[in-house]
Amino acid sequence: MIKAKEDRRTAYSKRIIRESLYDLMKDKPLNKITVTEICEKADVNRSTFYAYYTDIYDLHQKIIEEFFSIQKSVIKHIRDSIRNKNSLSDFTYGDFYEIIYNYLKTVEENVELYKFIFNQNADNAVHANFAKITYQTIKEVLSPVIEEERAVELRKAFTFVAGGTTALIMTWVEKNCDTPIDELTGFVARYYYGTFKAHNMPL
Repeated sequence: MIKAKEDRRTAYSKRIIRESLYDLMKDKPLNKITVTEICEKADVNRSTFYAYYTDIYDLHQKIIEEFFSIQKSVIKHIRDSIRNKNSLSDFTYGDFYEIIYNYLKTVEENVELYKFIFNQNADNAVHANFAKITYQTIKEVLSPVIEEERAVELRKAFTFVAGGTTALIMTWVEKNCDTPIDELTGFVARYYYGTFKAHNMPL
């Protein structure tokens, strides 16, 4: 019971510290933020901060690592859910819907983290990096069920849907997930289903 309380306290402290960095970075770059500012905003002692992080940059790196950990977890969950699929022709609209819903649900549950990642800088680097991550996610999930002769064509399709998905998710996150998740999932699922069907894939 005591350990459970300590775990909850630790989780809360880490969360409030990270959220404080999120807020501070809306107004100033990382190298202009101090540990003192974060502690004051989070209402925690400096000793609490240093119990979990070496410095500001370690905190920032841990947040980035959390993002990639979530992405990897999503990919694993999706791949586990389609183990019974032998080819793209086995996929239905419902399969795409379920995969996309689960992914968007993860984004929605971690919206502040995704906002933080997307707002790292004002140029196109974040968009490009997230598009690359989305591309790799699609590729890793679907590659096991792709016939070799379709690989080149499908790389083009992956690039196409990754770009559209990236822009859509970034806008959704920026607007605090204002579109109901069921509605957005249906739109994206139709987008994926239609794209792969248009490439003469018997879906």
